[in-house]
Amino acid sequence: MVKYCPRCGFQNPDDAMYCIRCGFPLTQQVYQPTVQQPPVSPPPYPQPPSAGGKKGGRKLVPIIGVALAIIVIIAALILVLPLFHHTTTKKLIPNPPPTLPQNYQVILNLLNGQQYFGVPHVYQGDNYGTPTSQWPVYYGPNSANQYWSQGGISKNQPVLELVQAQNNVAGAIFWGETYSGGSVTISIIGTYSSYYLYPADGYTIYLFLTPTMWGISPQYNYSIPFASTFTPTTAIVASPFQGQIMMPQSSTPYIIVQWQPYWQERGTAPGATGQWDIYIVSNPSGNNPSISPSPSPDLGQPFAAWDGIGTGAFQPNPGDLINMTVTYNPSTNTLTGIVIDLNTGQSASFTLNLNGYYTPPDSGSYVFGVGGENGAFKTNWALLYVAMKG
Repeated sequence: MVKYCPRCGFQNPDDAMYCIRCGFPLTQQVYQPTVQQPPVSPPPYPQPPSAGGKKGGRKLVPIIGVALAIIVIIAALILVLPLFHHTTTKKLIPNPPPTLPQNYQVILNLLNGQQYFGVPHVYQGDNYGTPTSQWPVYYGPNSANQYWSQGGISKNQPVLELVQAQNNVAGAIFWGETYSGGSVTISIIGTYSSYYLYPADGYTIYLFLTPTMWGISPQYNYSIPFASTFTPTTAIVASPFQGQIMMPQSSTPYIIVQWQPYWQERGTAPGATGQWDIYIVSNPSGNNPSISPSPSPDLGQPFAAWDGIGTGAFQPNPGDLINMTVTYNPSTNTLTGIVIDLNTGQSASFTLNLNGYYTPPDSGSYVFGVGGENGAFKTNWALLYVAMKG
């Protein structure tokens, strides 16, 4: 049997709770963003629209064990435990993973052909400052080759493509959580298959948005009010190598953490030591953002934010798995981050104290997110896994 969406008429699986195409609820439940502990058999939340409108890859896999096991592998990697070894073809062979604690929320898990989306979410694409619904886009097992073949790679591994390989574009997935006042960790595994000249601009993690002009509901899917660093007529140059940063509306300031693989590998500046840009964004109106600190504590005028901070640097190869983990600790008002190429073992990290620039948020409901972006160079950044603790 199928469920027909009352909004768009799409034929969904019988057990779908939300429309795969438009996200409209197929039950009478109204989502209230709260922190939920991952259950043994998680609810079958829907997947995003698949490439080409095909239904390939929509089989729901409510198996949380494998998804949770990935987090322990990530934690071990951060502690420099050798849980992965490589063959000459860079194929990952993980050691048998231990059991995970039950306090991680799995947002999505596409690893090893899984197709699990764990929470309600919305997407937003940015094409040179103009909203677009062309990305993010989901490639399931039956259509994944369309993504991988862009780089001459033969795979059927599903991906959520955040952004296409174009100039001055960005894309992101957002979800809601209730924050209890402790540390927050977001960990992702991403990849790319195609690029132009250099893989650049990388991933962004969004922390503590409080939207008042949009929310985590189907009506705001691809309809989030935002501003961009670059449009055809304006430019906000916070960093020498920032790419297209999408800044959604929020009634309070929020944090954007960007891993920029162009830093140090292809470009640098006096005062820059690593590959991380950290922005504190204020955009209560949705169309008039400001970025602080300004001027940049590292590079000075004319730049803003912390630019090129941290230690270590690398550029991943097409098809590599990229693990990026960011933690905010309110007790010390400190951000830490590390990104690891799981195929080569190369890494880059940072630690940043925000005292004097950002006030720890109160307990309450917030929106978090993960994005990908391009500036002058073009890379089709994608996600395979996202999890959150806190």
